[in-house]
Amino acid sequence: MESNYLSFTEKQREWRRKKGKANFLYVRHADDFLVLSNGTKEQAQEMKEELKTFLKTLGLPLSEEKTKVTHITEGFKFLGYWIIKEIGETGKAVPKVLVPESAVKRARYEIRRLTSPQSTKDSTTAKIVAINRFVSGWCQYYRCTSSPSGVFRKLEYELFWGMAHWLGRKYKLNMPSVFEKYKKGQTFVYKSARMVKPDEYKAKKRLVKTWHNPYTGKEKIERESFFSYDGLWTGTETWQGKMDLREEMILLKGTVCAIQGSGCISQGKALNPSEVEMDHIKPRATFKDPTEADSMDNLQPVCTPCHRAKTKRDLKVLSRMR
Repeated sequence: MESNYLSFTEKQREWRRKKGKANFLYVRHADDFLVLSNGTKEQAQEMKEELKTFLKTLGLPLSEEKTKVTHITEGFKFLGYWIIKEIGETGKAVPKVLVPESAVKRARYEIRRLTSPQSTKDSTTAKIVAINRFVSGWCQYYRCTSSPSGVFRKLEYELFWGMAHWLGRKYKLNMPSVFEKYKKGQTFVYKSARMVKPDEYKAKKRLVKTWHNPYTGKEKIERESFFSYDGLWTGTETWQGKMDLREEMILLKGTVCAIQGSGCISQGKALNPSEVEMDHIKPRATFKDPTEADSMDNLQPVCTPCHRAKTKRDLKVLSRMR
């Protein structure tokens, strides 16, 4: 390849521009990379062939299907963002990072999957937690785009009515009854679980100051975590209704550990609800009918160390019984 473009100084880049030579900037995330250039289309094509030859020496083929040479005014997609140069508010052409329509469409499908009629057996608390995880990850990733609030409002409409119909199907209620029982403000609340709205995530300014390329070793930059749909939890639990049952137990019995063993972290003091484990006084496996095992008389709030110790003892007893 030609001499290292990344290490050129501003004077060297200016000299290259005057000589009619192109400058290039390389951006990479894992195995996806982008090469920006201020040269002509022919110079960009030459760089593509040079990269193809270089990658071949490393035993890495360049995918022709995924490789595209385009102008910034036509736009391109990179890491789930749509990047384009358009006329801005000042009347000048400026680069913009937008949420592509394909990403909005995929998010809508995901919301419909989360709130599908087939998932009404999932506990309401688990469903709200699953939705909040998705909304948080998606909105955190796209909040650094140009004016994301409009896109977030589109998702909010889909999410609000998806959850409203899900609650109606689960509890066999009409819309007025759903709103009366579960709607708080502009969202839905079930016991201590509150559904997060996309518009609660505000726009985040992108880095605009000059920074040294991290591959030269001069300075490191903070990177956004890459959003992925892989392994996204939909709210289905190991046994259905567990999280709702835990919420009910906490409301009735509080958050003080009922065992308070030697390693107890509460020592008679109330725990934060997130630290409370739901324990079956008599092991669940000893019941023929799970509904009897899950009755409030057989449930108690305990801290994590006490729960682990009791579970270990219960397993020993169960192994002897077998």
